[in-house]
Amino acid sequence: MPGVYQDESVPFGKNGRRDNSFDRECSYGTSGYRASGSTWKFITEEELYGGYRKGRAEAAGRSAPEKIRSLLEMTAQYEVEEEKRTSAFLKQAEFMADYEDDYRMRGVPIRHIFTAYQELNVDELRGYFSWRSRIRRGEKVSGGRDFIRLYAAEMVNLIGVSSPQTAFENLLRVQASADPDAKGDASLKGVLRDFCIAYELDHDLALAYCISDPETEAANLALSAADTADDHSLYAAVRTIVGDQIDSSRFLPLVEEDACHVIARTVRTVSANERFRKGKGITDRLLGVRKGMPHTMFAWLPYRTMRPDGYRYEVDPVRSYEYTGGKWSRSCYSSWRNPDEIRALSELVRECERLLRKALHYKNALPDRRRDPGTAKLISDIIEEWLKEKAERNKPEVRIDLTRLSDIRAAADITRDRLLEGTEDADEGLGETDPLWAAMTGAYRAESHIPGPNLSGPGFPEPTQELMLYDQNSGLAESGCESEHELQQKAEIPAQGASSVFTPEESAFLQLLLDEKPWKEYINQKHLMLSVFIDQINEKAYDELGDIILETENGTPELVEDYVEDVRAML
Repeated sequence: MPGVYQDESVPFGKNGRRDNSFDRECSYGTSGYRASGSTWKFITEEELYGGYRKGRAEAAGRSAPEKIRSLLEMTAQYEVEEEKRTSAFLKQAEFMADYEDDYRMRGVPIRHIFTAYQELNVDELRGYFSWRSRIRRGEKVSGGRDFIRLYAAEMVNLIGVSSPQTAFENLLRVQASADPDAKGDASLKGVLRDFCIAYELDHDLALAYCISDPETEAANLALSAADTADDHSLYAAVRTIVGDQIDSSRFLPLVEEDACHVIARTVRTVSANERFRKGKGITDRLLGVRKGMPHTMFAWLPYRTMRPDGYRYEVDPVRSYEYTGGKWSRSCYSSWRNPDEIRALSELVRECERLLRKALHYKNALPDRRRDPGTAKLISDIIEEWLKEKAERNKPEVRIDLTRLSDIRAAADITRDRLLEGTEDADEGLGETDPLWAAMTGAYRAESHIPGPNLSGPGFPEPTQELMLYDQNSGLAESGCESEHELQQKAEIPAQGASSVFTPEESAFLQLLLDEKPWKEYINQKHLMLSVFIDQINEKAYDELGDIILETENGTPELVEDYVEDVRAML
């Protein structure tokens, strides 16, 4: 049978001996423990609240208010079984719903395993109802775990309130006024979550209290509806899963808009193709299987469900709660994802980056590792389609003012008459002062119309000049000079025969490793810190090759065998 515990130490007197007066206090059983010698003796519920409870309650309650004495008589029969305990609590709570008290407790309530009036003695009961009275008057009062839980038990059963909304607001107020030191222990987060479910509160509240990891939940929503989800939602899901790879890239953050649409459309198309051939796509495999599991509603609180059998509350399309056969269950996807599928998604993102670099003429290309012509062709087509869509969207829009057509006709008549009459005006030519010219230039206006998606927010930085893009709409200026964009390209693309990307010290060090010659003396001569020096070299190599070229084993740098020839070429 469960018992009650107390985690305080056994007190000792000034002479180092145990305080006998403390033993006498414990012998009444009001603190939930007894000391035996130098150790604690565990007290079960039956021993603590059992045979002597009724007599103790009658003796302690002689000076208590009449309603408290009546409650003590109701709790004299101590209930242990969960169903009987809940029934007894609800009956007692309804009886005490309107009771108020003004009493100062003499001690501090102990921690009880269960939440019910029958666990409290007279002093604790009067202290609780006085605390509850102050809350009902709108005062901001703090309370221990037992008082907060007992009040929460009344609220979840709608004791003393007119509506579920009022009960929920009361729980929020008590949660906010809890002792800062006890907030973690007396937290009502789980109670607030279950309250939203049990009483079908607004879904905005459910989203706030039922979802502990909003980022993962949003990713699951996008993966579950990959075929219909917009590009931004699906790209955000990909970033949640392989965000380190995207954020560590020097290229993708520079072309965030292009990366968003290309990667999202690639994942959607590849997943749809796989689903057609194999029954499941990469988004399905990343999502996993939606499972149902038991859910304990209002754990540790007495509660009787008021919902009919078959009741279902859907928090969002990937998470729901159901009451069937007298039991609650939760249905949702696991936060665990298959490492093999994460690796496959990572490779797909890398292939998108490789082909995007190539399509946008970025100065540093990535080597082709995937060796999958079908996927490469698919991604290339998606990139081409996206760039055409982007160019079409950025094309200036020509608007014709139809109200000016009559002016054009009138101006044309005047110009024709002058030409036919052979006036001096006809010999002057038709310039900007000609009425026909003025009317036409007023009717046709070209406006730049570049809508573009809203990419503001975290993860969408402003582009920098490091990116070199081929602008399909750019051309030569009217003066015959090259466009500013082409000048930027020429400034950033190194000329043929230019020096290596490495500094002279880095080049010399790499040459020593290539020739398998001693390198330590060179490092000491140049006063270089080996680890920092190697990181600098790998950072530049990653820009060029998309990978590191140096590995360190037992303090000895070694060239990655796959890139030896690449290093020779770079030097």
